[in-house]
Amino acid sequence: MRHSIVLILFALNLVVSGCATTGSPSNGSDDRDVAELSPGLWVDVERRVVRVRGWTCLDSGWLEQVACSPGTREHESLMVTNVSASNIHAALLLIGLQPGSPGNWKADGDKVVLVPATGPRVDVSVEWTDPAGDTRVDGVSRWISDISDRSLYPTDKWIFAGSVVLDDVEADRAGVRYLADRTGSLIGLVTFGDELLAAEEVLPDSSEVHSPEWVATTRAMPPVGTEVRIVLRPDSADQTASE
Repeated sequence: MRHSIVLILFALNLVVSGCATTGSPSNGSDDRDVAELSPGLWVDVERRVVRVRGWTCLDSGWLEQVACSPGTREHESLMVTNVSASNIHAALLLIGLQPGSPGNWKADGDKVVLVPATGPRVDVSVEWTDPAGDTRVDGVSRWISDISDRSLYPTDKWIFAGSVVLDDVEADRAGVRYLADRTGSLIGLVTFGDELLAAEEVLPDSSEVHSPEWVATTRAMPPVGTEVRIVLRPDSADQTASE
């Protein structure tokens, strides 16, 4: 809770001090309502929308994450962004969401105990400009397919889990207070236990426990290196700030 207060005060300070600028890829909304909290991170508080600039970094192969930070899991992530996880967390606080906690799993004899992530649901979509200059919008589920039957990922909803806030000793050792700032786990598919936005279903990060399942939907995606906006909104069926 204390860390959430610090993050939202940081974001509000950017707006009040004028460090946040207005105008963004707003997809039709009034640019005056949109604040750029940091380079590549836009918040429309009135409409409760967060946009994050990123790039596609994979259009085929196995997936462990939807979006990650540079130098982490680009080899198994659809998109990469240089906006920090903690800044995105602050932006989600500004649109009225409160984080829960990441999911986890553990082996217990011959059983696997799965603990789902908690927190409000967030709708995840992607905007980009095609070669004709037209804006395209997809729910991110269209970019994810089951390797066995090529069916699409069943939902565009993720959980605002809020990663992990480290204590003083752990933070000194890791060099960060907010764990996803180091690990790059922004929007997860596989459950590492440190995700900012976690998948609803717990998928153990061990192929011995759970066989790899999800791959990139090559036919649906723009080429690798395409600039995109990752769009985050509270789930329309889940408008309360916390559950």
